[in-house]
Amino acid sequence: MSFLNPIFLLALLAVGLPLVIHLLNLRKPKRVKFSTIAFFNELKQTTIQKIKLKRWLLLALRFLAITCLAMVLARPFLPPSFGLASSANEPTVYGILVDNSISMSRIGAKGPLINQVSEYIQTISSSAKEEDRFLIQVTHGEALNSTVISAGQLEARVAKIEVQNKGGFFENRINELFEVLSAAPFQNKKIFVFTDGDRALLESIADSEHEEKDRYSLSVIQVEEVQTQNTFVSEISTPTSLVGQGIPFQLVTKVQNAGEVLVANQFLTLTVEGETVGQYALEIQPGETQTFSFEITPNTQGDITGFVEIEGDEFVADNRKYFSIQVPEERNVLWVTEDNSSGAQISYTQAILDAQSDDGTQINYERVAINNINQVNLADFDAILLEGLPDIPEFLFSGLQSFVQAGKGLIFLPSQQADIQNYNDFLALFNAGRIGGVVGEYASFKSIAKANVLLEDHPILEDLFIREDEDRLNFEAPDIYYYYKLQLSANGAGFPLLELNNSDIILYEKKFGEGKLILSALGNDPAWSNFSIKPLYAPLFYRTLLYASSIEVGGLNQHLLGNNFQWTGDLDMENTELEWQEERIKVDLANVGGGVRVRYPGYEWSPGWVKVTDEEQVYTVALNLPNSESMFNELEQGGVKELIAENDVINIVDTNTLTTTDVEQEIKSSGFGKEIWQWFMLAGFLLLICESLVSTFYKAETIS
Repeated sequence: MSFLNPIFLLALLAVGLPLVIHLLNLRKPKRVKFSTIAFFNELKQTTIQKIKLKRWLLLALRFLAITCLAMVLARPFLPPSFGLASSANEPTVYGILVDNSISMSRIGAKGPLINQVSEYIQTISSSAKEEDRFLIQVTHGEALNSTVISAGQLEARVAKIEVQNKGGFFENRINELFEVLSAAPFQNKKIFVFTDGDRALLESIADSEHEEKDRYSLSVIQVEEVQTQNTFVSEISTPTSLVGQGIPFQLVTKVQNAGEVLVANQFLTLTVEGETVGQYALEIQPGETQTFSFEITPNTQGDITGFVEIEGDEFVADNRKYFSIQVPEERNVLWVTEDNSSGAQISYTQAILDAQSDDGTQINYERVAINNINQVNLADFDAILLEGLPDIPEFLFSGLQSFVQAGKGLIFLPSQQADIQNYNDFLALFNAGRIGGVVGEYASFKSIAKANVLLEDHPILEDLFIREDEDRLNFEAPDIYYYYKLQLSANGAGFPLLELNNSDIILYEKKFGEGKLILSALGNDPAWSNFSIKPLYAPLFYRTLLYASSIEVGGLNQHLLGNNFQWTGDLDMENTELEWQEERIKVDLANVGGGVRVRYPGYEWSPGWVKVTDEEQVYTVALNLPNSESMFNELEQGGVKELIAENDVINIVDTNTLTTTDVEQEIKSSGFGKEIWQWFMLAGFLLLICESLVSTFYKAETIS
């Protein structure tokens, strides 16, 4: 046991006061004459002995009560390493972790939060012994040199610490402190963490499973609480994976009001490739999130970059959120048919594929007969179109299933000469239901139903029609002569894209793994229907091919700072590197599944973009801070204690309720382990109560 204020142990001298008073009361008694002494002879044998016992008992209780008071003033404590022969007089190494996130740039009544931390660290340095040493680290951006330094070197490093608009690597930095401290040749080791109550940082401390965690005194210094109005973009997404040149798509943005007052007189602006595309006026209630949608029509292939920015917000460090959209230069589609000859049967697939190729659009296709499919590598394609096959060879089942699971697309157009059992075995691979029979007569040209129900908000059909919101959708519905009756599975995600007026489904999407199966109940020749002569046919068929071959979900490439960067794609491994602000970075590369996996910690990155390139191909990835960096009031006062203070060796200093002098005193006295002065205070109260009870109820004068 040691003491924070050992000078107050001088108060133990006051223990002698009861003894002095006791001795003064032992003066020689005055003689008094009585007519008989028989009564006093009886007292001599009984009561006088009880009086002496009472006096000595009261003296002992007063001794102990004053001793407890002196101990309370001296503030005794048990060091975290109590029992390991540690001593408060031994040299100490102090590990200091500074939260230098963007929220620490806020200004409170005592000045900028990051400057307050510098002053508090100075308090630690000035109160340390000459032989004590220090280790300082930051949470955000590049790590400081993890070496044990003197007080003079500490002052120089603290002066260079700045707020960083970069990722926070909490777990790494906490564990790094533990590692360096465990290797330091010091008996006493203490850790101070300075933060404004960042939940992610505090959770990292609480969740740390480092074996040395409970061996060190750990103090969390929560700097001044500052009320700051903040609005930030919490999410950028797109509901479609159908991203292509000349194809409009929606960019959905969510904006959150993290403050406590109504947001007004602020604006949300979308900038794409340096040009303003759209703007909204913001009016958001406290704690609420609103969604805004922008329409973008890419006019080039490759990367499209931009950002969404909030104007008029009080806290400007997080007002931009960046995005990057990959518009594929071409999509590779494998068209599998029964044979490569034209034959008597007419299919319009060739005409549509050739027409889009003439226009310089985005589908590059290769046609192969089913008998020659072993001559191609399925992995080279983004989508496969199976058209008019009477049966699907079983040796292809596993390969096609893996193809879709990997995130690619498969389109199935049936043959009128189908082996229904073979088709059903194939559909069972994808949990896509079965074909229950045929309806109508092939090549009868007699209408038995109309395909007049569309899933308008599906990516294939979205923005395909121009109309006012209140107008009913009118289009020239095709007549159906002959089709397979699909009986769909109720399990898994699926969407009917086109239905008949009798509720049978003609075109259906089934999600499977990371990819999708698009199943048609119609073949693609005029003997099934007159669909091919309707205006809807060509754009629907073409967009179905584009959608099936769109393997990037949303086309958005994003990375959250504070995590190790990882990207996988088809690049030349020998020349692959990263480009960050015109700086080329060599990275850790590995071959995975025919692609290249890129890894890099990215400690130095701030919000913006990074490029992955092999000189010929370039992929741009947007870099953004996690939303937790913009949430300043996640923990109410005392919330830090609720989160991590279950461990007895963690001390919490909340500066919000203390003066500057009090904070300095708390920092000086914190980090020394578990204080036990409360035990002595309680013991002192109990002793005083016992003293009062003895004085009141112990009747020594009673003759027994």
